[in-house]
Amino acid sequence: MSEPTIALVFTPDPWVEEVHRHCTDHGGARVRQVLIDPALALEEQYDVLVVSHRWSALTHGFVDDVRDRGCAVLGVYDREEPAGRELLHAVGADATVASDAGAAGIVAALRALHGDSHADAHRRTHEDTASPTSAPLTVVSGPTGAGATEIAIALAITCGPRAFLVDADDVAPAVAARLGLPLEPNIRGAIDAVEHTGDGLEVAMLTVGALRIVAGLPSVAAWPQLRPPEVLRLVHRLAATSSRVVVDAAGSLEDLPVAMARPRHALARALIGEADDIVAVGAASPVGVARLLAWVGNVRALAPRTPVHVVMNRAPNDAFRRGEIVEEITAAFPVTSVSMVPEDRRVVAAAWAGSPVARGAFTRAVVRLERALEAPGVEMREAS
Repeated sequence: MSEPTIALVFTPDPWVEEVHRHCTDHGGARVRQVLIDPALALEEQYDVLVVSHRWSALTHGFVDDVRDRGCAVLGVYDREEPAGRELLHAVGADATVASDAGAAGIVAALRALHGDSHADAHRRTHEDTASPTSAPLTVVSGPTGAGATEIAIALAITCGPRAFLVDADDVAPAVAARLGLPLEPNIRGAIDAVEHTGDGLEVAMLTVGALRIVAGLPSVAAWPQLRPPEVLRLVHRLAATSSRVVVDAAGSLEDLPVAMARPRHALARALIGEADDIVAVGAASPVGVARLLAWVGNVRALAPRTPVHVVMNRAPNDAFRRGEIVEEITAAFPVTSVSMVPEDRRVVAAAWAGSPVARGAFTRAVVRLERALEAPGVEMREAS
């Protein structure tokens, strides 16, 4: 058997350095990386992740992410801490070994695990049953300031009592502020419920009437706390019990590197890539159209085949200007529908009241948008 490549999670446990030195001096395995940030474990290619039960990032969802990439997880526990071994089993580690087995014993355990991992992966592939039908994931976004949050709220309400609204905007979260909701519970608590306990998701939600809401971060400074895989698992969990999951996502899609494992706008990019439908909200003005077209160009690079429904917010009333906007958009990109949402004084009144928009021209336009989402493959030039 060839030497497995491993990712070794750095913790203060003495065995971590001992295993690293043993592999360097005596072989048995090749250390591909020593990591602290969990995101790095999902970027490099290796065979086995070796991790202590003390690592705070070790959750059931994280282990699932690692295994989905074809890698195995070996958990190392302290024999004097029985809860450590129980935790490793609870999160789904493929195998466990006591730290007092020494570096040679840990390497032997990971080599044995590597030998079984291919057969296990094959067996899991063939034993998987069909997953339950999930509700569509609709991502609402667009250039900053165009009104995507208002459209997302109204669309989620229009989709009925079995829909969810998730504020996953890590640049300018606004759903809670718009609806006068408290800062907690929010998306962090919902993610913790999915990642650690697997239940209790209901207590992490807020409601406005019949609408169920996962509020956004209380501060944009907390954006590094939202790992894209965790957010995607959350929305998929919601999709298993709903009619549609509407996600309000950040409009910035640029791949901006920062001094950490993932780019600044990785979450928005991941949501766009995973969406079943994308609602692109732009301002109905010459500058707004130009910004929207640039944004849709970024979307098409990430999701070339996902249906895109364009919403021009605060649209003019005259047919000539509306027609000019529609022609400009459809000449640049093939889109599934173009909806015109007019100015409506009820939107301003609702914003001051912290409530959903009352019935009127705005809500009627959103109803037409919802019908366009429910009619896949039917091209609509203008839902007006």
